[in-house]
Amino acid sequence: MKNIFDLLKEYGVELPEDKKKDFEKALLENYKTIKDYDAQKEKLTAAEQKNATSETTINELKEDLKKFDGKDVGALEQKITDLQTELSNKDQDYANKIADRDFNDLISGSILAAKGRNVKAISALLDLDKLKGSKNQKEDIEAALKALSEAEDSKMLFGTDEPTRTGTVIGPITEKNSNADDAMMRAAMGLPPVKSE
Repeated sequence: MKNIFDLLKEYGVELPEDKKKDFEKALLENYKTIKDYDAQKEKLTAAEQKNATSETTINELKEDLKKFDGKDVGALEQKITDLQTELSNKDQDYANKIADRDFNDLISGSILAAKGRNVKAISALLDLDKLKGSKNQKEDIEAALKALSEAEDSKMLFGTDEPTRTGTVIGPITEKNSNADDAMMRAAMGLPPVKSE
């Protein structure tokens, strides 16, 4: 690019040295180079595209807001809060039920391991709330069961059951004895004897 003063000289215009600075200042204030013009044009194009994108986004947001026309936003927020609280309460309730089930299984298993005869009766003698809140449940349950199995008033709830005898056979059962017993029973009931073949 040629200097402006050289261009002017080519066309026969020559400025005195003391006027060149004022001329250059006035020229730069009123006229821009093509490079400056192109940079400003790019900025304008980018701003127009951004504006178009923003307008699209604004229109989309307006459409989304139309869905809430006539609705009480405060009530919706309260409903969301209520549902979150209800969900949290259900989660806590399920966690408590699982903890109760696990604790009851631990109690039952410990009683059976200590050779307890009746789980319900032994459980009734234990301080279940204290054991449930214990940090070392298993050890504390075992200690409580040991104390019950050694106490005079509750030791009968522990131990193995001896098998009950239901009767004694004196001799071998034979066909003859079986028929004689059968005949005596029939006679006692007033029935006629069975005829042999």
